[in-house]
Amino acid sequence: MKLYQLYSCAGLLLLLPAGCALGQTASAAPGEVPPVLRTLRQHYEAGLGFDSQLYNGQEYVNYVRSYIKGHAFFDSADPQPGTVEYGGGTYSVPLRYDIVREVLVLKAPLGALTLQLINERVTRFSLGSHSFIRLVADSGRAAPIRTGFYEVLVDGSVQLLAAHRKNLQQRSVAGGMEGEITQKDEFFVRQGTELHSVGKAKSVLALFPESKARLREYIKTRKLQFSSTRRQEALTALLQYYATLPVPSSPARH
Repeated sequence: MKLYQLYSCAGLLLLLPAGCALGQTASAAPGEVPPVLRTLRQHYEAGLGFDSQLYNGQEYVNYVRSYIKGHAFFDSADPQPGTVEYGGGTYSVPLRYDIVREVLVLKAPLGALTLQLINERVTRFSLGSHSFIRLVADSGRAAPIRTGFYEVLVDGSVQLLAAHRKNLQQRSVAGGMEGEITQKDEFFVRQGTELHSVGKAKSVLALFPESKARLREYIKTRKLQFSSTRRQEALTALLQYYATLPVPSSPARH
């Protein structure tokens, strides 16, 4: 039984889902919620300002011990203003994105429990000014990505995507345990249905041979640096500049 169902059964059955059996009425088929309870649930949700369809994941338990340096979340360990497309609906709620386990986290509307959303039901989400989409890797062919969430850094005919990952490491030391959480980012250019891993300037220039000279000049003029600490900034600037270039004309046919 999922957590929102526990809330429902305990809360005078106002949010009773079909899974919490009460017995049937003449107007409800076996396994269905009676109309009177369905109406009560709708009024209760409207009054509280939340939709139980969003709160249908499992409980999220903090697994990062006090001796671990760093936190598991994207950008901030605190909830951020967010929007998520989930199961066909769009919701504006405070969110956190755990990039160690790659799950979205939010507070349950009742009580102090924290829930994690079901990844397969998430289409896209935003945290503050950052936008993410969920991509599913094609199992039928080799692909540079794995199924997961990707930040959209540049959006247009060509997209720049970032995969933010964190790794938790811990070890025994004299007197106890220690550990840290470190982050590694990967970047991809998306052209139509094709995805290409990029890092240094050379890998971007190879994707756009018709614009290579202008892109190289832009890198030089702006003094873009593609070191690990400056890579996201440099790639974003370069792809944003590429989006301003005129579309190259097709060669004339005879």
